This record gives sequence, C-alpha cells and structure tokens, in this order.
Amino acid sequence: MQLNSDSINSVLNHTGTLNLETDRFILRKFHISDVHDVFTNWASDKDSAKYNAWSVHTSQDVTKEYVTEWVEWYKKKNYYHWAITDKETEEVIGSVSVSNIRERKKYCEIGYTVAQKRWNQGIATEVLIKVLDFLTDEVGFETIRALHDIRNISSGRVMKKAGMVFVKNKTQIFLSGQNLVMKCSVYEYKKVNPQLR
Repeated sequence: MQLNSDSINSVLNHTGTLNLETDRFILRKFHISDVHDVFTNWASDKDSAKYNAWSVHTSQDVTKEYVTEWVEWYKKKNYYHWAITDKETEEVIGSVSVSNIRERKKYCEIGYTVAQKRWNQGIATEVLIKVLDFLTDEVGFETIRALHDIRNISSGRVMKKAGMVFVKNKTQIFLSGQNLVMKCSVYEYKKVNPQLR
C-alpha cells in the first residue's frame, strides 16, 4: 500500500478514516479487539483470499500483526481503511481500503472484502457507494479505480452497481509474499458534477 505524505501541497482535504454509516452498517477504524472477527470472517478463509493479493492467515497472531499495523497507520490523515461493522451484531464482517493515492491527480484506488458467510446480501455495493461518495464529496478525489480478478465476476457486478464503469482488462503484478501475476478488470468512478446534469 502506498501512502503519500505530501500534506504541504495537498490538493485533497484529507480527513483520515472517519466513521460512516449506511442503513445496515457502521464503517469505522479497526481496533485491536477486532482481530478475532478479521481472522474468523475472512483472513483465514481460502475462498475469501482466492481472488485477492493477500495470503490466508495461518493464525490469529498473524492477523494481530496486520491489525496492529492498520491501527498505527490511522495516525496519518491520508490513510483510509474501514471495518465494516454490522449494526445489529456489532460483528466486523469486512473491510474497505484506499491505496495508490495520487495527490495532484486527485486519484486513488479502492478495495473491499466481505466475509463469505455474508456474500450475496448487497453488502459490498452498499458500503462501496457510501465510501465512493465520501471520497469524492468530502476528500475531493476525482477519479477512483478498483480492479478485480477477471474470474471474480461478482466483484465486477458490485462495481457496476456502485456506479463504476469498466475501463479495461490488464495484467497486474502484486509484489507481496506471493508475487502474484493476475489478469484483472479495471473499473473507474468519477463523480458527476451536479451542475452538468
């Protein structure tokens, strides 16, 4: 994940990860106490990791290392990473994060994960719409892109439902523990200027 700290010449109104709310979910910062939910609901699940660039976590200790790092990064005003929390159960069932911020171009990329047990309930679409609106209306991003493994057709449907438009297919190299090469579909979101309607 690339975080730019060009705050002196910032053209964006960085706020950091603020609480957001949808009909069914609270989007908030991760806490160390979320380790169990993160590990159980997606980080240890092979199906959840199948189309993603992260490796399955082998223990809660591994997940704790990641969550500890995320919590530390909240000190940065240009770090955006939300825990998707069910309002009724208060269980953390997924995440939404921003990466590859380009200040001057007002550009970023967005990614999301939802627990397999909650797939096909419209959750990713609901939270993605909320985060896209926040990033464009409050922070000032003009272009937001997301990509998915071309085999993960469901993720493409989520992006379309959230107002994103297909741009192209491309080969993406993820330099992580796995050094993956993945064929991806790229989608883009540009906020429509209400004055142009």
